[in-house]
Amino acid sequence: MARQAAPPPAEADWVARVQRLEAELAGLRKAMRTRGLIEQAKGLLAERFGSDPESAFARLSAMSQQRNVSVVDLAADLVGATVPDTAEAQDPPTAAAAPLDLPGRATPGLRTIVGLDDDPARTLPQARARVLRKCLAALDAAPDFPTLADVLVTVGLGDAPGAVAAVFSAEVDGAVRLVASHGWPAQVASEWQRSPSSLPTTIGAVVRTGRPLLLDGLQPHDFVLIGPGPARAVYPLAVDDHMVGALSLVWGEPREFTATDRAFLDRLAAGAGRAVRRLWSTADTTPAALPVWLATALDVLGGRGHLLTPVRGDDGSVEDFVIAAAGPAVRASDGDTVGRLLLDVYPRLRVNGVFDAYVELLSGDVPFAREGVVEDAVVDGRPRRVILNRRAARVGDALLASWERIDAAVSSDARMARLETLSRSGWAEWDLQAGDAVWSPGLYGLVGRDQAHGPTTLDKFGSFFATADRGLLRELLTGLAQGRPDLALLRLNTAHGVVPVRVFAEADLAGDDIRLIRLVLHDVSEQHAAEDRWTRSETVAAARQIQLAAEQSLTANLTRLLYPGRDLVLHTPGAAVTGRHYAATAPRTQLRGDFCDAERLDDGSLLFVIGDAFGTGLVAAAAVVRLRFPVVTLGAAGTAPAEILRIVNGMLMGAPDGPLASLLIGHYQPADRTLRWASAGHLQPLLVRDGVATVVDDPAGPLLGLLDGQRFDTHTLRLQPGDSFVSFTDGVLHKRKRDPLAEFATRVAAAYRKDGTAGLWELTPPERDDEACLLALEITAG
Repeated sequence: MARQAAPPPAEADWVARVQRLEAELAGLRKAMRTRGLIEQAKGLLAERFGSDPESAFARLSAMSQQRNVSVVDLAADLVGATVPDTAEAQDPPTAAAAPLDLPGRATPGLRTIVGLDDDPARTLPQARARVLRKCLAALDAAPDFPTLADVLVTVGLGDAPGAVAAVFSAEVDGAVRLVASHGWPAQVASEWQRSPSSLPTTIGAVVRTGRPLLLDGLQPHDFVLIGPGPARAVYPLAVDDHMVGALSLVWGEPREFTATDRAFLDRLAAGAGRAVRRLWSTADTTPAALPVWLATALDVLGGRGHLLTPVRGDDGSVEDFVIAAAGPAVRASDGDTVGRLLLDVYPRLRVNGVFDAYVELLSGDVPFAREGVVEDAVVDGRPRRVILNRRAARVGDALLASWERIDAAVSSDARMARLETLSRSGWAEWDLQAGDAVWSPGLYGLVGRDQAHGPTTLDKFGSFFATADRGLLRELLTGLAQGRPDLALLRLNTAHGVVPVRVFAEADLAGDDIRLIRLVLHDVSEQHAAEDRWTRSETVAAARQIQLAAEQSLTANLTRLLYPGRDLVLHTPGAAVTGRHYAATAPRTQLRGDFCDAERLDDGSLLFVIGDAFGTGLVAAAAVVRLRFPVVTLGAAGTAPAEILRIVNGMLMGAPDGPLASLLIGHYQPADRTLRWASAGHLQPLLVRDGVATVVDDPAGPLLGLLDGQRFDTHTLRLQPGDSFVSFTDGVLHKRKRDPLAEFATRVAAAYRKDGTAGLWELTPPERDDEACLLALEITAG
């Protein structure tokens, strides 16, 4: 098996020969890259020591061994010591002669525009200067653009992972074309062979602005990057003041660029410009010219038209067209579009099928014509729907395409037909002397008659109407003999049922005889339906007004019944309870069920309660009755606040329609200044002490009527003279604040510092769309 797997001797010799030749070729390429630099160093040594080139090279080799530096690096140091290390030195104003006799003729004036470094005289470290000199020598020896890109990556960028160098040319239409690259896979280079002007690329940006661009890949930007690699330095290539292309250096990972990096890149790009200038004329960097007669044909013919040349991809398919010439009418309306891509100027051609038709015409050579087609277009900077006739024909490898707007030429009959369809109307004329009739398309649709059958006579026309209305139609037509137009509302029999129509009639008289009768019919079924809806809406609104009036009267009566007094004031030695109920002042607001009450018990203690029932109107009134009076009765009997809440909760849970409510009950003993209180889902109260209002953050139980068998906790608070215990409902809060409770505590503290308890009653605005209750227990020094 080993003998079978081994290649035959001849084949093994062929493989070894190929490998040896590849190694020799790589060595020759490397030698060619460094040859110019070593030759310059030899010349410097020969001039300095007055020796011949062979002795100079021997001295260079000896110096290399003594300093333990490669011959190439030593040559780079020697050359760098005699040439100013600046960008201008790398690309002098006068083109330097190439050190090797390479094919090609220099393009006069072509240069790389640099300027990433703000200090052109910055000194490079020795290691970077060596790399720069070696790269420039290799660039001077590059025979073509692929080799130039290879040198920039492998020598200039140190063959960093993901590093790429690419040269682009700028086309007349603003697009950029890839001339050569090194580091991108062949598929990537093929996909980005041509980038349209509509893409915001870095190459397009430097060509438009004439300034170099640096992206570190760390900061966000809006560019579309050609090929992979987030970090890149892009330099414009210019001939005099005209931008003709760009040089792009790419890194595979984001990176920060130091001042030294920018100085090195400027000098590398400037030196690369010398090689680009030498190679530019040998590359395919200009689009093919068109025959003169094709470009001038549209000017002779006039009108709206284009001469289009195809832009093909690598597979030969047509990707777009270049506008090579435009007719005078197009230039007047759309401006100068010559040289731009067709889809950049008219992107809607891709959607409406015209572009695909052009591509098919170019391959099939069949004349293209589209008559009276409605299209979306931009006219005078505004989107419009236009009607166009389009024609195109192939001329060699180009297309002559023309179009004509016929909006104004569309007949009034066609416009009227569209209006009749939208308005559900139609008209008819009967010439009684000639014995013929003309109906509009809208009338055929209105009466449900096929246009192929033609119009009916005037006598038979009455058969389209309801039987009971045919006499009215005859009266309408008879009245025309008096020479006055008339109007009637009749019912028309259609396939969709009876349709009410308004009929307008007039006649042309010849003496006492009627010569011509005209009728206009208009479907008014929608109007009748709208009138019916309006009548029903008025009826519902009137009933609603009556209901609201009744609810307002009921709310007023309930308010007077449940809250006979607006203010609550109750005193005991050393303490006082004050409260207020604020009724809603907004019109048509139903009773909400906010309430508060207090009672002085036989032992001199104070019992107070504040609550908020869920619901409105009668539901809220019933809840207040169920809660308010049992609480006061149980409290007067000596029941603890938490026990009162348990009893009332059981009462609500046992009722078939028991409401939900929040409740806070407090019992204050003046003897030891102790307040015991319990809460069922109510807002947390405030304690005002020394002019500061804080939230009493004791946990509250669930709402009343929510959980059966629920027990509630009693909280104890020892108060001091000058303290106030403030409880309230949500109607006093500013609910749009981020923290309404904290904001209310701030307002309460400010009111106490200013006016004491009396300041509380100014916290709630006089105009409200909700009810509110406010209750305060104030401890005095007495």
